Amino acid sequence: MEDYSQLYENNIKMLNHAIECCNEPLSHEDLINELASDNDIKKQLCIIEIKELKSQHEADLLVYNLTEKSTPVRELTSYKILELIKNPDYSGFFQSNKILDTFTLAITDINPAISRNTTEIIKYIKNTDYLAKNIINAVNITLNSMQDIKQNHSYIANKKNFNLYWNLEALTVLADKIKIDEDIISIIETTYKSNDYTVREKTAKLISYLKSESFNNIAEILKNDDNIYVRKYFNDYDII
Repeated sequence: MEDYSQLYENNIKMLNHAIECCNEPLSHEDLINELASDNDIKKQLCIIEIKELKSQHEADLLVYNLTEKSTPVRELTSYKILELIKNPDYSGFFQSNKILDTFTLAITDINPAISRNTTEIIKYIKNTDYLAKNIINAVNITLNSMQDIKQNHSYIANKKNFNLYWNLEALTVLADKIKIDEDIISIIETTYKSNDYTVREKTAKLISYLKSESFNNIAEILKNDDNIYVRKYFNDYDII
């Protein structure tokens, strides 16, 4: 039986610690230094309070918390990065290949809010060729790994479809900047046949943004898909 008294006591301790952190005066340097700590409660409060970045090192520390940390920390980090990258004064701090590698991982975070924020974040990336290549590689790895699993709503299949869903959304964000090459064509020719309607939906959305005659036949098929969320992208779609 769960010890509810112990759980209550732990929650009160966490609440008191949070209150203490809120009342602690912290400089910008203090806020940044906390990004490297293991104190998740204080770190969350510090992430919220960060209003600016003064160096590449500070941006690197912030992005460091976007993956492999607790869900609340990752989620708050994604919101903060999105807030800061929109500002031309700080956008340049988020352009390194190392940071783009982290963004690629965050696109398929298990928390949809983080995935959603990251697909917004990548709108402000300059090296879209590098990022698109990362995403395409991730999609191909997922597709290759799906050949050996049963598509019977298993946990593994659902997880991989979730991965495809967000990576296809990310490619849609970059649609006006990416080249329609063999990789993109191969991906679309595979994902439009998915048993998972959410993957077909994102494939349809990507096709509608790419607007290439390479996908005319697939567009005609998806216009008559059984799922309304797939068909909706072709209501006003003119075949090239």
